[in-house]
Amino acid sequence: MKNLFVLSLLAVMLLQTFSKVLVLVDYQANKEYIMEFLCINRDKPELKCEGKCQLTKRLKAQHDTDKQANERGQKQEAPVHLFCQSLFALKPFRPATIVTNHTGYTCSYSSVAYQSIFHPPQFIV
Repeated sequence: MKNLFVLSLLAVMLLQTFSKVLVLVDYQANKEYIMEFLCINRDKPELKCEGKCQLTKRLKAQHDTDKQANERGQKQEAPVHLFCQSLFALKPFRPATIVTNHTGYTCSYSSVAYQSIFHPPQFIV
């Protein structure tokens, strides 16, 4: 059941993508019928229309259908708000605390705790 659903969605997407190609294939397959019965210029063989008038009508109708579908399916773009903190608003960096561990070793260990920069981001609205 799941595979059937996936295949049907894939077929619909491919038909929509290749709709103009399908119109051209239909024209080539039915060219004799279109030239004999549907062509506007069938009484004027010197124009050598060969049913191209019907092809252009179908392609234009397909283009209009695609255009309407695109306009209907378009979503309005939401503005993206990015913040930029001014350089002058930044506070100068000063270590919060200096931790010194005195042990019996000859090299003493000290570290600077950077608590002022390791914090969650702040959003300015």
